[in-house]
Amino acid sequence: MAVAHTKSASSGAEPGICLPENYVLIHHTIGNFNIQTDKIAIGRINESLSTLQQARDLRIRDAENALKKLSRNLQTLATQHSEAVSAHSSTDHASQIVELDTQKFRVAKAASDLEIEGERLEQELEGLKGRLQALDVQGIEGDEVMKAKREVEDPTM
Repeated sequence: MAVAHTKSASSGAEPGICLPENYVLIHHTIGNFNIQTDKIAIGRINESLSTLQQARDLRIRDAENALKKLSRNLQTLATQHSEAVSAHSSTDHASQIVELDTQKFRVAKAASDLEIEGERLEQELEGLKGRLQALDVQGIEGDEVMKAKREVEDPTM
């Protein structure tokens, strides 16, 4: 290296200027390096990087599409929610609950009253069945007491 910075006595060249013998030496040195395998490896690396970039771009595009779809769904659901909230009035809801409770108690009272009336009618039916059975036992003429009473009232019998 020191030679390149010193003046050559024979050529009188300036420092830093390559002389033809230096040029040949540099050219032969570069030529002796085996960089073809390095170039092939760099080519494969570049190809892999390109493939990875394409795959990454595809995944990003898919993720963006999914995000857009989810965003649309969110917007739709948010709109439906706001419509449902605006349509729902808490005072109307409370008054409907009170009305339904009133109807429920009325129906329960009516059911209770009907059950009591049904039990009363069953008892009356049992009484009437008993009376019917007693009348069947007496027959068409009635019992002995009734026959005697009729004979007293009607001497033709």
